[in-house]
Amino acid sequence: MTLLKTNTLVSIVIPAYNVGRYIEECILSVVNQTYTHIEILVVNDGSSDNTPDVIDKLAIQDKRIVPIHQQNAGVSASRNIGIKASKGEYLIFVDGDDYIAPDFVEYMLKLVKMTGGELCLSLDSFTRTREKQVRHEVVEVLDPIKATALLLSPRIIVGSWNKIYKKSILLDNNLEFSTTLFYGEGLFFYTTFSQLCTKVGVGNRKVYYYRRNNYDSATTKFNIRSLINGDLAIEEIRKNLRINSTIIDRMLELHKCLFSMGAVVRIKANCKEKEYSQEYKRFKTYLHEHAPKFIFSHDVSLYHRGLLLGTYFCPILMAWLDLLRRKRIASVSVE
Repeated sequence: MTLLKTNTLVSIVIPAYNVGRYIEECILSVVNQTYTHIEILVVNDGSSDNTPDVIDKLAIQDKRIVPIHQQNAGVSASRNIGIKASKGEYLIFVDGDDYIAPDFVEYMLKLVKMTGGELCLSLDSFTRTREKQVRHEVVEVLDPIKATALLLSPRIIVGSWNKIYKKSILLDNNLEFSTTLFYGEGLFFYTTFSQLCTKVGVGNRKVYYYRRNNYDSATTKFNIRSLINGDLAIEEIRKNLRINSTIIDRMLELHKCLFSMGAVVRIKANCKEKEYSQEYKRFKTYLHEHAPKFIFSHDVSLYHRGLLLGTYFCPILMAWLDLLRRKRIASVSVE
C-alpha cells in the first residue's frame, strides 16, 4: 500500500481540437470530481470552432482550470504542453470529446494506494448508453512484463485515457508523447511508461465515458495516413522495447496482426484497395503470414480468432460486417 498525502495534487490534461459540441460537458465532469485537489489544464490546439470560447468561459468560473491556447500542433504536442505546465504529482489525460464519472480521480488514487503502482488503470469504461457498472470489482498488481503485455492486448482499448501516471517517471526518463506519431502515439507512450514502472495497478470499475459517435475523431474517420502511422507506432514500440520478454513479443505480434486485419477491413470497406494497393498488399501479406499462429491458439479469445479467420479467407464479408458494426456502435454510443 502506498501512503499518499491527503492534498496530493492531480493534474488533468485535456487536449481539445474543434470539440465545441463536447468540451463543456468534458470540463464540467472534471470540475465536479469528488476529489477536489486537482488542476485542469485544457490545451486548445488551434481550434477553429467555439472550443476556445467555451474553455475561457469555464476558466473564469473555476480557478482550477488553466486554459492554454496554441497554434495547431497535434494531440501529442498538446499533451506535452499540458505535462510541462502541470504542477501535480500525478497525471491524468482526458480526451476533449469524452467525459469522466464524478469519482474518476478518487478511484484512480484508490488504485494507487492499494497497489503502489506508478501507473494505474481500469480495464473497463462506459461505451454504450444505459450500460451498467461491473458487478464485481477486481484489483490486481502486475509487474512491468505482464502489464506491458496486457496494454498491448485486445483486452485494452487503445488510448492514454482511463489511467493515472506518476509524473516523476516521465521526468526521470525524459518521456513524452511522440510528435512524429499522430495515431498510436498513446500506445507508444503508455507501453513505454509501463516498462519503466516497478508495479502497475489494474482495476475494472467503469469511471470513464468513451464517446464513439464523434465522426470527426481520428479513430472513426477513414484515413490511410492514420493506418500507416499506426503501423509505424507498433514498429517504434518494437524497436524501443526496454524489456526482453517473449510474453511482450508475442502480444506485440498479436497487436500488429489485429491492426493489419483492421487495416485490410477498413481499406476494403471504403473501396480503396486499388487507390492504396501498395498499403493494402502490405497489410494483407502480414495478416496472411502471421494470422494462422493465432487463429489456432487457445490463449487468444474465440472472438478475435474468428475475426482473424474471417478476414484471412473473406475480407469482403468482414468489410461489410465492419460497416454494420460501426453503424451500430455509433447508434448506441454514450452521449
